[in-house]
Parts: sequence; structure tokens; C-alpha cells
Amino acid sequence: MLNFDGLADSFTRRYPERLITIDSHTQGEPTRLLLNFPALPGTTVAEKRDAFSRRHDHIRTLLTCEPRGHRDMFAAVITEPVTPGASFGLIYMDARRYPYLCGHATIGAVTALVETGAISTKDGNRIITVDTPSGPLSAHTRIRHGRVESVGLDMVPSFVLQTGCRINVTGFGEIPLDLVCVGGFFAMVSAASIGLKLPSANSQELISLGMAIIDAANRMLQVHHPERPEVTTIDVAEFYSEAEDSKNGTSVVIYGESHMDRSPCGTGTTAKMTLLHHQGKLQPGQVYRNSSPLGTTFTGEIIDQPQIGQFQGITARIHGSAAITGYHQFVVDPQDPFPQGFLVV
Repeated sequence: MLNFDGLADSFTRRYPERLITIDSHTQGEPTRLLLNFPALPGTTVAEKRDAFSRRHDHIRTLLTCEPRGHRDMFAAVITEPVTPGASFGLIYMDARRYPYLCGHATIGAVTALVETGAISTKDGNRIITVDTPSGPLSAHTRIRHGRVESVGLDMVPSFVLQTGCRINVTGFGEIPLDLVCVGGFFAMVSAASIGLKLPSANSQELISLGMAIIDAANRMLQVHHPERPEVTTIDVAEFYSEAEDSKNGTSVVIYGESHMDRSPCGTGTTAKMTLLHHQGKLQPGQVYRNSSPLGTTFTGEIIDQPQIGQFQGITARIHGSAAITGYHQFVVDPQDPFPQGFLVV
């Protein structure tokens, strides 16, 4: 006869060192939010991100890789705020790297912290400021009966670096793309330009091609951010299609260790809007609706048109929602042969 009385206390005694997370998904894309990590050195979240990557990278792989995660897992670490008025900071991570920005994870973090009471706030429309490696984001949070109905993120200023680029991808041939920066750089590929139809295209085909595009683009093209010299790589491939009115579209975003974003992607939706504005197809006041491979959607609008160095850019507000999926206490048993996780190629 099994007896589960006292199981929680027994678990705590056996594993006194635990990584505590709240998991959620934003329109289908997971976020594993690490709650109990000690304070990191640095006066900016970018500096804290660098400190974490140098000293604690095994935590990233432990949470995002097998057997505790998988190559499609996305995680974030809460830090103390670094700017006046901010509630907290976030360091983003996946099975490969530390992204400069992530919209879906920010929506997931705000939702999780409000709904569990970590952020004490009343019902209504609230602005919660989140510090990120790319700077602070304002999260326009709609709360009703203690539940987060939606979050509208004011993304960092974004811009088109270059259009009409062409790269050669082994096994596929020449691919036209545009380069857009939203925190980090996106290789934007029109699905129609390479004979694909979204979202019905085979996901494994898109993942393989997306990773090949990222690798080839980094070999053949150079990118730079006029105000952030650390941003020098192309980290994301985005396949997109548009409706005739250019106010609706579909995205398939590929990044990390061969990962396809299940959500419409907050930064990816912003990248789409940035490119459409550059092409004269989307103006302030117009609502853009972007769909994911699952059919879930983000909506967005242009709220500003800032200058970023020599580039004319936009600031987009992206709206989405998230749902909590679990509360976890991860441990590493002394006899575990994979204390840092693994990925099967």
C-alpha cells in the first residue's frame, strides 16, 4: 500500500538544492521561468546575462535540454530590476544561446508573476516594466479577477538593416532575404519567393532550411547595430506569408537548436511589421494580425517611428496572452549521469 503522506517533506530533505520554476505557454510556445536564482553581478541585464553565461551555463542546459527539457524548450531567469520603476529583469535562454529579447517569454513571465501573486496589483489595466538585455519593456497588462487577460508589449525600437540580400544554401540554392533587427537580427524569407506555402509546409523541412539559412547568412553577410556593438550575428530565420491586404499574415520562426516557434513570436511579429512599414504597407494606427503554425495569433500596431542611428525604425506594441502549465522543483541527483542535460542529434 503506497503512502504519500509527507512525500513533499521527504523530497525537500533529500534534495535541499532545487531549481524552482513556473512553466507557462504563450499561444503555444513554452516558457520555463526560473524563480530562485541568486543575484548576479552587473548594473544592466546585458551584463547580468553575460555573467550568467560565463558562470552558470550548465543551468541553461539543465533546464532546456533533455531529460528535464527538450530542444524546443525556452527558459528565462528572473533578476532584480536595474532601471527605476521596473518590477523585475529577465535573462532569456534556449538550448543553444541567450537571445537578446523574447516577446512570448516576457508575456509568460508577466502572466505567471501576476497570477501567482509575486507581483501584487489590482484588477484593471496596469503597466509593468520589465528590464531585458535589450532595454526596458513596458507590459500593458489587463487583469480581471486576478487573471491576466492579455499583455501588450512595447517592443524595443526595430529597423530594417538591408533588403534584397541573396545567399546560397547547400542543397537548396539561392535564397533572397531581408535583414531586420528586433533586439537581435532576423533573416526574413518570403515563403512565396522560394515556392513554399504556409502554414502547410512540412515543419521538419522548414526547420532544416531555417537553420541552414542562419548558418549561411552568418557566413556570407555582416550585420551591425548602430547603438549596440555586441549585436553582430543573425540568430533567427523567419518564413512569412501575407494576405492581399498586408494586414494579416503567417510566420514560421526558426531559432535555437533546430526549434520552430509554436507561437506567432513576439519579436518575429515585430520584425514582420518593421519590414511591412519599410515597404510602405503598414502605417501607425493600422492593426496587424500575425498567425503561428498552430493558428494562434498576436496582434500589433506601430506606436512610434524612432530614428536608430542612420536607420528609420518603428516601435511596435504586440498583444498576446499566456497560460500557466505547472510549478516545478528540478534537482540533480548525485548519481545522475547527465547533470547538465543532453540533446540527441
